[in-house]
Amino acid sequence: MWGLSPRMAFDSTSMETLYGIPFLVLECPNLKLKKLTRLPMPSAWLCMFWWWCLITRGIIYDVIVEPPNVGSMTDEHGHQRPVAFLAYRVNGQYIMEGLAFSFLFAMGGLGFIILDQSNAPNIPKPNRFLLLFIGFVCVLLSFFMARVFMRMKLPGYLID
Repeated sequence: MWGLSPRMAFDSTSMETLYGIPFLVLECPNLKLKKLTRLPMPSAWLCMFWWWCLITRGIIYDVIVEPPNVGSMTDEHGHQRPVAFLAYRVNGQYIMEGLAFSFLFAMGGLGFIILDQSNAPNIPKPNRFLLLFIGFVCVLLSFFMARVFMRMKLPGYLID
């Protein structure tokens, strides 16, 4: 690696020296930053939920491929109709389709989180039943709606 021996390539002192070279020339600005006290720190669950929404939403796919927001198809009368699902293509999607699927995935994940939180020992019985009901509704609704969306995307899929 650039004429260095393998032993020197992984030596921590040589790496610190290498990383320290730009700071011999550059100087860090003296900033007086204050901590924002009005905004509370978001919880770990909220951060994970939003990160998961970004990943399942297909943002990376949308940035790389740049698909249209919605598509269009011509009906039997020759009129252009908007469509939200890119039919017959499993590896392609419109932006609205990705948003709809990500909402369902996030709702299902939120249902599992609610079901997990309903097992806490200090929750009263009526609240526990309410959490169980909401969790099961979120999980089942997201599952069956994802099946409906999959049938819209691939007509005739899993039909005998």
